[in-house]
Amino acid sequence: MVSILAIRTFNPLGHFVSTQCVRAYAINSVRAGSKSSSVRAGSKNDTTRASSKKNKAGKSKLQLSARFKQNANKSQKADKFKSQKQFKYGLYGGLKENENKFLETNANLVEKITEFEELKLLPEVRKHVINLIKKDSLNTTEEIHPSPIQTIAIKRLSKNLMEPKLQVHAIAAETGSGKTMAYCAPLLDYLKRQEIETPEKWESIKDKAIIRSVILVPTLELVDQIYTTLTCIPDTLGIHVHKWTTGVDYQQLLENLKSRTDILITTPSKLLSLQRVRMISRADLILKRIEFVVLDEADTLLDKSWLEDTHKALKAMSDVNHLVLCSATIPNEFDRTMTKMFPNAIPLTTPRLHKLPKGINFRIINAAVSPYKGSKIKALAQTLYAIAYDGTDPGFEKRCIVFINEKKNVDNVVQKLRNEYGHDVVGLTGDMEGRTRLELIRPFISPPEKLTEQEKQIDKDLNDQETVNISGSNISIGNIENSNKASNFIPKLRVLVTTDLLARGLNFKGVRNVILYDVPITAIDLVHRAGRTARMRQSGRVFMIIDKKTQSWAKAVPTILKKNKALT
Repeated sequence: MVSILAIRTFNPLGHFVSTQCVRAYAINSVRAGSKSSSVRAGSKNDTTRASSKKNKAGKSKLQLSARFKQNANKSQKADKFKSQKQFKYGLYGGLKENENKFLETNANLVEKITEFEELKLLPEVRKHVINLIKKDSLNTTEEIHPSPIQTIAIKRLSKNLMEPKLQVHAIAAETGSGKTMAYCAPLLDYLKRQEIETPEKWESIKDKAIIRSVILVPTLELVDQIYTTLTCIPDTLGIHVHKWTTGVDYQQLLENLKSRTDILITTPSKLLSLQRVRMISRADLILKRIEFVVLDEADTLLDKSWLEDTHKALKAMSDVNHLVLCSATIPNEFDRTMTKMFPNAIPLTTPRLHKLPKGINFRIINAAVSPYKGSKIKALAQTLYAIAYDGTDPGFEKRCIVFINEKKNVDNVVQKLRNEYGHDVVGLTGDMEGRTRLELIRPFISPPEKLTEQEKQIDKDLNDQETVNISGSNISIGNIENSNKASNFIPKLRVLVTTDLLARGLNFKGVRNVILYDVPITAIDLVHRAGRTARMRQSGRVFMIIDKKTQSWAKAVPTILKKNKALT
């Protein structure tokens, strides 16, 4: 007798995540006694047969026992291998393990497809996408190839792109992997194919006040970045891209709507505010005609603080054909919310999800040792000097981002770095007015500026001087006397001090240095903060300042990076 045992994995929200069948081997018992009256008691043959049956049953038991142990060993090895590939970082809720049935298929896709020409995109869309990537890249001499997540997303979405039914995809890939173009390429292709494949429909809407697609993000900095990415080259597709954020007045919004909006980039709350604009009649009908929606930084848009607005916005767009969720991390809470709201979402992930970028050189600075003697601000100032005078990026201005856990400490750190150590530093928090924030971050999201000839010579002289090692670390700085005085500082390094406000999604072009002044508390924070450098196959450095209170899981980060482990 063989029985099948069905095992179901049940999550707290009441949805079945997976179902698998495990075959349980049943052992036939040998019953004592006569099976029929024709079997003679005491017969020698019967005794032999009974003995034979017992031997066979014994062998069967041994074989099944051995097989069971073998399967158990395989399971233990798999669990051990799994644990070797994952590292639990932080104090609170972690990241979902990167496991889904499409992972192997996706990995094969990445190996097979290496050119944009191999992906199903209209020729004019393909050319436009490649030009957008070139314009957004620092190194324009290299050939443009699709990144792994771009290959996976474009391939999967293009399969049923024009089918008139709701399709939900969840894009998740490591920071700096090209996720914006992973969803923008299919979006542009969708909009252009509508014009070509349904000309009658196109003629009826091309001059109407409609919004065809929406990209929702959590911050105005991301609105501005994505808008700039999509409009950084002359429009060759006839696609109207607009943004609705701080700085765009109602009159400009109305003019944009009148001329047809193909892509609107905004936040959920701003989108909902369209319903309160008196000059727009029947805003509800405009929202209902939106067919393609992207939630970028979806784990933020679906967390507790954003969920209500995001849900209302999605509800207002009731005739959506494509919904794309995009994120660099899948926190466990986000995964549960997504499973509840979109149980049929198709995951599009890369094998490197939740791993720190390969190009990161991760360094630990111990503020507990001499000469800092517990002063983190001294350790920070010395690290900034080391970056300024280390001879990297010759001829270009350097930029560095310093992350702090709490916004109340930002101003204090800024004032000390500026007044006591002479650094060119600005601070940025969410309390600031939107336009001010955009002005402050502009030098950091723009390509690095070239130094003047005089600055280049000073730069060279400083880098040629004798260096001394920083105690408690593996970095060195120029041997500068009285280096803590403002008059000795050469303004070739720009420093931005901020919180997690800027750790999400922003592309800091050419920022090669990130300092974690406070140790990130969760794996989510670590991934996003460290991910502001070493983007799109570039290199970068992350310096983490620790002290006596730092936990062992934080000190282990350099080892995690070397062993190529994912965070959880």
